[in-house]
Amino acid sequence: MVYVTETIAEAIVYVDEAGAPYWTTTSTVLTSSPSVTVATSTAEAVLSSSGPAPSLTSFEWPSSTLVLPSVEPTAVGAQDATTTQAPPSTTSEVSSAVPASTKEPEPVPQPSAPADNVPVDKAAAGTLPLGITWDAYTGSANCKSADQLASEFSKMKDYKVIRIYGMDCNQIPLAIQNAIKNGQKLMGGAFLDTSGGGEDLDQVIQTYKSAIDQYAGGNWDVLQLFAVENERVNEHRMTSSQVVDAIGRARTQLQSFGYNGLVGAVETAPAMMDNPAICGAADVVMVNIHAFFDRNTKAQDAGTFVKSQVERVKSACDNKRVVVTESGWPREGNANGAAIPSPDNQRIALESIRSNFNSDMFLFSAFDSGWKADSASTFNSERYWGVID
Repeated sequence: MVYVTETIAEAIVYVDEAGAPYWTTTSTVLTSSPSVTVATSTAEAVLSSSGPAPSLTSFEWPSSTLVLPSVEPTAVGAQDATTTQAPPSTTSEVSSAVPASTKEPEPVPQPSAPADNVPVDKAAAGTLPLGITWDAYTGSANCKSADQLASEFSKMKDYKVIRIYGMDCNQIPLAIQNAIKNGQKLMGGAFLDTSGGGEDLDQVIQTYKSAIDQYAGGNWDVLQLFAVENERVNEHRMTSSQVVDAIGRARTQLQSFGYNGLVGAVETAPAMMDNPAICGAADVVMVNIHAFFDRNTKAQDAGTFVKSQVERVKSACDNKRVVVTESGWPREGNANGAAIPSPDNQRIALESIRSNFNSDMFLFSAFDSGWKADSASTFNSERYWGVID
């Protein structure tokens, strides 16, 4: 039997020898946008899964200091650290379930088509160029002004994708305007927290739609990734099933507004490996990975450590594409075994990370986060992860 493949625009239709279509796949282009209510965070102490793994010490998420980029990767299109929030706004109850209907292709040779609400091949659309994270708060925990945001986005011009957190401080419309002006893309999302104090997912998505309609003419291309939460499973503030439901709900609503990019959730590497259902529900696996919180890793080995964790996550997630949504090294704070914070070590660690990743990597973070509280669990490094002076 002979099968013919016909490609129409961005859809591929498979037909049999009589010309009758029996399966259709589509390719999608990445899109992205921001949002966040920033905060502190906690990292998992022990890596799970097969084989010996470096031990991680539990911690509250830090802010990061890195070094200015000199190289710019060329692709578009996402691993382990931890982040909590500071000033949350609204609360939200996550409740939508992911549709699970799948349709088997009628001829035998082809694999079954993806479930309606869980696209499988979106992640193959490309990779994201080197990105960086940004938060909306001043050192005194006030909101950055529109002028300050514009100035900082301009300083981040060497990074073509900016990750923002939540919707606080009017950051969504401001980030969209400045990203478009600077030729940048965004990773956005919501700060869900079903245990209380999180954002309302519907409200966050509606805010993106309003801003994109107003400032991007309804073109969602500025938004490349959307994450429904950040490390809430790692912090035991949400369950895996709640996150899976939220991913399905967000995808349905975003697609109804015209967004066809990647949707998922951000977790630490250990939490993601322990909860593979999140990998399965997401278009791409998003994890925060900070080598500094492994006491056996020196600055020069930061990139190797992160890469090894990416491979572990991929193995646990059926070899799905992984995007590292935070990774960096502090320049001040207390030593964590062999992991020692200093300006030189920050530079060395960032060089190591960049030598191992030129795409699907967000450095953490663009600027220091003076509003964060230091603690022994984070080696008093929380405020000093900024890459840009």
